[in-house]
Amino acid sequence: MPFAICLVLLSIYCLFTPTYFYLIDRQTSMGDDGLFLFTGKNITEYYEKGMLFYMTANALFIAGFIWKRYPMHSLRCRIKPEVISRLQNWSLFLYCLFFSIVFIDIAISGINPLDILLGSADESLFGQESITNSYYFRNCADCIITTIVLFAYLKGNKYKVTAMTLLAFILFAIMGFRYRIILTILGLILVYGLDTKTIIPFSRILLTSMALLYFIFFITYNRWNFIQGRFSDLSYNPVEFEYGVFFEQTRASLADFNLIRYYEANPEIHHDYGLTMFGYVLIKALPKFVFPNGVKPYPPPALTVLDHSLELPKQWARTGEATLHYGAFYGAFGGFGFVIMPFLMGFWLRFVVSRNPAFTPLGFLKQVVFSLAIFQFVTRGYFPQFVDHFVYISLPVWLLSGLLKRSTVLSTP
Repeated sequence: MPFAICLVLLSIYCLFTPTYFYLIDRQTSMGDDGLFLFTGKNITEYYEKGMLFYMTANALFIAGFIWKRYPMHSLRCRIKPEVISRLQNWSLFLYCLFFSIVFIDIAISGINPLDILLGSADESLFGQESITNSYYFRNCADCIITTIVLFAYLKGNKYKVTAMTLLAFILFAIMGFRYRIILTILGLILVYGLDTKTIIPFSRILLTSMALLYFIFFITYNRWNFIQGRFSDLSYNPVEFEYGVFFEQTRASLADFNLIRYYEANPEIHHDYGLTMFGYVLIKALPKFVFPNGVKPYPPPALTVLDHSLELPKQWARTGEATLHYGAFYGAFGGFGFVIMPFLMGFWLRFVVSRNPAFTPLGFLKQVVFSLAIFQFVTRGYFPQFVDHFVYISLPVWLLSGLLKRSTVLSTP
C-alpha cells in the first residue's frame, strides 16, 4: 500500500504537474501573475534538468523497493466475530476522546468553533496556536482520521461512519486542514476498496469517483470561505471552480526546480547534510522549556534556504512554500541526495511492508496508517513533520494493537 500510494503521488507531482507548467510556460515557482507578478526568478531552464533528476530518483526508489524480496504468505487471518463489537465500541470511544481533546483545546484558547460555523467569529483557526503554546493537543485531529478508518475496517455501521466523517470534515474545514480531509477519504478508499469480500459495481465506482473529484475541487475552491466561516459565500457550481488550482496545489516540483537553480547560482551556500531532516526530529519532539529562553532554533536551515531561494520581497511574510521529499533530499545532500536517498527510501518502505504483512488485521491497519503518513512526507518534504504526523495517526491503532493481536485467528478456507 505505501509503495502504491507513493507511485500515484509521484505520477502527479513529478510528471503530470511539472509537464503541465512546462507546456503553459510557467516561468517562476510562485506564479507569473497577480500578487506574484514580477517576483521570483525564472526557472524555465531547469525543467529539463529537474525532470531528469526525477526520472533518476524514481527509478532508484523503485529499485530500492524491489531490491530485497520477502516470501509471500498465502495464509489469511481475521478477527474473531465475537470481539468485533467490542473493538467497534473502542473505536467509537477513541473517536469521541480525540474529537473532544481537539474541540476543548480550541475552545479554551478563546475561539468558539460554533461561532465560526455560524459566521459570527472575527478570528479563524488557521495558524492559531493553542493556549498551551503548542500543537500537542490540536494535532490529535490526526487521531480522528485513524479512528474513522478503524471503525470502517471493523465493518462498523455505514451510517455511523458517515456521521463520524461529516463531523470530522466540519472540524477539519474550519481548522483549514484540507489535507486531513483528503487523508480520511484515502483511508476509507483503502479499507473499502481492498475488501476482497465486497464486489463493487463499476457504476458505483464511477459515480463515487466523480463525487470525490467534485468534493476535492469544492473544498479546494472554497477553502478560505470554510476557514473564515463565510458559508453564505460557498460556491457549489462546478462551472465556477478553477480547475487549474489542482496544479497550483501540487506545484511542489517547481519549488524543487527553483532550489536547484538557487544552489547553482550561489555555490557558497552549503547543504545541511541532513540536519533539518534528521536533527530537527529531536528538536521538534523536545518541549520548549529545554531550550534557552524557551525558544527553539527555528526555522530549520533547509527551510531558511528554501525561503531565500524564492527571492520574494523581504517585507513579505513566509509563504509556506514546500518542496517534495526529493527537494528535501537535494537540500540536505545535493545531487547525491537524488541518488542514494530515493534508493534508501524504497528499501525502507519494503522493510515496513515486510514487517507488517497485510494478511493480518493489525498489519493491514499499520500499512494503511503508514500510507496516510507517507502522503505528507512526499508532498511536503519535511521529515520531522512526517514523524510527528505518523506518531499521531498511528496512536489509535497502537492503543488497540494488543486487543487486535489477541483477537486474530487464521481464516478457515
